[in-house]
Amino acid sequence: MPSVDKALRAVMELAEAGVDGLALADLADRLSVNRSSLHATLRALRHRHFVDQDRATGHYVLGSSLLAAANLYYRNFDLRGALRPVLVRLAAELNEVFHLAILDGTDLLYLEKVESRRPIQPGTSIGHRLPALTTALGRAIVAATCRDIEDFRARFAGHLEPRTAAAPRTLDEEWVEIERAQRLGHARDVEHNIEGLTAVAVALRLNGSPAAAVSIVTLTPDFQASGEEYFANLLRERLAASLPAQLELETPRGEI
Repeated sequence: MPSVDKALRAVMELAEAGVDGLALADLADRLSVNRSSLHATLRALRHRHFVDQDRATGHYVLGSSLLAAANLYYRNFDLRGALRPVLVRLAAELNEVFHLAILDGTDLLYLEKVESRRPIQPGTSIGHRLPALTTALGRAIVAATCRDIEDFRARFAGHLEPRTAAAPRTLDEEWVEIERAQRLGHARDVEHNIEGLTAVAVALRLNGSPAAAVSIVTLTPDFQASGEEYFANLLRERLAASLPAQLELETPRGEI
């Protein structure tokens, strides 16, 4: 297990180094290991976001996955446990796909997925990571998190990755959807993530802070037949009746 041990020792050294991080040479000296071998280890850790590299200094620092793992252990395990029974009941009753996800940096991290008996295939799984923008889940959380378009641009510049022909191509176009989500209290994704599928999502606050979002995914023809308001109201009403005391739905802001 020498490679695993080296990776864990590297993570601990970077934790001690703090926000300034360490250069490759300094980290190799502290661990008494070969630089080229350590570089390969750090590359693997970067791939999974356990380590990042500062663009300005080249120093290695701890990545967002460690925080995400801690959040999952201390907080989101309970979040998943509290919401899974609700999502299972909704999926069984409505025969749609339901997701629970958090925002990790500029990505979505899926905590829960409950399948439909129908052929609805969003291509997700528990633990799956996806760029947050252009998804209903991501838009719902970003709408609850970002104060204005300047805040949004600062956080997401360079992180818009359109996945379908219908998806927005610029941050300004994406902001239109996010501002709409702020106004209405729910976000939508009309074939902006997967062709043929549409999702509606609402954000959840944990003890007052934006924490996660829940979405319902359906076939686009069904969405068009029933209407966005139907799915949004259904999601909000069912969740509101089942949330534990620590959780609350994001409140619509009305006209901005």
